[in-house]
Amino acid sequence: MDNRLKQDALIEDALKSHPLAPMPRDITTSVMARIQTSPRPVLVTWNDFAISLVIAITIGALFITAQSLPPIALAKLRIQFILLHQGFIVNAHWFLPTLFFGLALLLAGLAIPALIKMTVNGRR
Repeated sequence: MDNRLKQDALIEDALKSHPLAPMPRDITTSVMARIQTSPRPVLVTWNDFAISLVIAITIGALFITAQSLPPIALAKLRIQFILLHQGFIVNAHWFLPTLFFGLALLLAGLAIPALIKMTVNGRR
């Protein structure tokens, strides 16, 4: 470790004692000439198009189905939805704590490895 300190001190001394060289006038031109640009990737692929088409057809089919149902079936569906909602409210008192603890575990699982990686010395 002492050798590194000596090398750093020599480098610092050399940087402080030598005068700065003037910058070449064509540095920007030569740097820009070396930059290679690649074409932008396609933002929408055929898979995206197919998935959006399937979702649009499904939503359209659900809309047409809901419009063609008789009124009594819609009333029965509404009653079932209300019963499902009430059953969820009465019986799901465990849901919010489970959701919050699960979210905390997920965030800890994402954060702890990154924190360990930042704190552990990588030069072992």
